[in-house]
Amino acid sequence: MKRHIFLPLLTYPDATSEFMIANAVALARHMQATLTVCAVEITVPDVSNALSSLIIDAAQMARQAGALSRKRASVLTQKAVDEARAAAVDLRTRAIKVEEPFVVEALAEASRAYDLALLELAELSRPIVEAVLFGSGRPLILYPPAPFGGRMDNIAIAWDGSRAAARAAHDASVFLERASKVFLLSVIDEKPVTYETGDYLIENMLKSDVMAEATRVRAHGEPVGEVLQGKASEMRADLLVMGGFGHSRLREFVLGGATRAVLTSITLPVLLSH
Repeated sequence: MKRHIFLPLLTYPDATSEFMIANAVALARHMQATLTVCAVEITVPDVSNALSSLIIDAAQMARQAGALSRKRASVLTQKAVDEARAAAVDLRTRAIKVEEPFVVEALAEASRAYDLALLELAELSRPIVEAVLFGSGRPLILYPPAPFGGRMDNIAIAWDGSRAAARAAHDASVFLERASKVFLLSVIDEKPVTYETGDYLIENMLKSDVMAEATRVRAHGEPVGEVLQGKASEMRADLLVMGGFGHSRLREFVLGGATRAVLTSITLPVLLSH
């Protein structure tokens, strides 16, 4: 079954980088998947009032922001078309126009039609990342703002025996089936870990011709998210698979420690699933 990947092209206040477009095209080529890029054109509501008009022309600023967003949408879409054509990737383009405060909800909803969403981690994009992770019902690959090849030969799975970890491992199956090596990575001194379940998971992967093995590390008081990324990089992993953990409190998500660390800083592509 052909896979379908979704890449939002953010345009305001910061724009998706050309690195991210190249990463998405390379991954789609590796997976032999279709890639849909969605240019997000924003409109800024006119919040001008008597006081603000004495200081700045708020309406003019809103028009300028909208024009910048439209220009960036056009440039980024053309960049994606050119990259995909050169790589012989099946590309589809779409656009959504939405008021700036509602971008996060719009992208969470749009992501639901695809097998996998891709986003680039940046400080201003974190609310979008959280919305897609917790609101789309689809796995998300989060990339650092840097170039990466599309191949995912070595896969590290962050494993603690939890439901979230099991869900993430399942959602990464399309990568596990193609991997040369899979590491089930457990931090053993942070909280109790159910090793037996992980051993059975490895047994099942081996029976499916997926080369897998268990790797256990100690955090020694260091943040778990950083320890997982560090060990994954040490093992030369192309992808770290993690369960995205969070629960709602007064309509805000309270994130687990490892999830919070990943949404703050990453050094390699991370597949998150909730």
